[in-house]
Amino acid sequence: MTNFLDILPFYAQRGFEAWQHTQEHVYQQRWKAFVAGIVKKKPFRCRLRGGPKISIRPEPSHDYHTAKEIFFDRIYDCELEPGSVLRIVDLGGNVGYSCLFWCGKFPNARVLTLEPHPTHCRLLEWHVKKNGYANRVKVVAAAAGVRDGVANLTDEDDGSAIVKDVLAGSIAVRLVDVFQAVPDGPIDLLKIDIEGSEYAILEDPRFEALAARTRCVLLEWHVRGDKGEALCRDRLTSLGFKVGSGRTSDDPCGHLFCGMLYCFRDH
Repeated sequence: MTNFLDILPFYAQRGFEAWQHTQEHVYQQRWKAFVAGIVKKKPFRCRLRGGPKISIRPEPSHDYHTAKEIFFDRIYDCELEPGSVLRIVDLGGNVGYSCLFWCGKFPNARVLTLEPHPTHCRLLEWHVKKNGYANRVKVVAAAAGVRDGVANLTDEDDGSAIVKDVLAGSIAVRLVDVFQAVPDGPIDLLKIDIEGSEYAILEDPRFEALAARTRCVLLEWHVRGDKGEALCRDRLTSLGFKVGSGRTSDDPCGHLFCGMLYCFRDH
């Protein structure tokens, strides 16, 4: 496959191109679009070829980029035998594409996913129900942290992050202690993509016990001051994982911003 359209059924390909063109017109030429009477913020919904039914919001949301990464680029694919995966913990569930990908790839898996953004939670639950995975996916509407409480979340789509201060436009969200929220027992796959909050979890002494019962960690690290890929790599290597690097991304100024680590251990 060479294009995102390749994972859409034939009947949906032209519809997606027309929707994308219309939404680009709305986003880039808002006044002309308003005069023309074009409806703004209309999502595109269809079932992927051989896959789940998904909903993609138009810009400025990053849903299309996220869907492409997960279903076309397959950034959450990992070297685990599909039938052997029974439990997945997803910290930072976003709108639910990751849950759909794993439920399709790992037929015996159950997923615990934490997502704090209220809009994303609604879309996550929509995706889970529309695809018949409600009995396999447990959604916790909360941010992943190292204590229970309330936190401030910036409202920046998939870049929404927990911040210490109350900022204009920030959202008060529930914060849960990950080490209490994740049940005992083996974890086949732990995904962490929580926009900088990964460091509090990785540096918590309790992470060692969590890591000891985990086969695979998929971690998206984010540059926060002097913290970045090296800290995450060293921490996971010290706990017995073989760590490999995935794609990296720059911020609008061209500075390294985040990247993926793929971490495996032999159990």
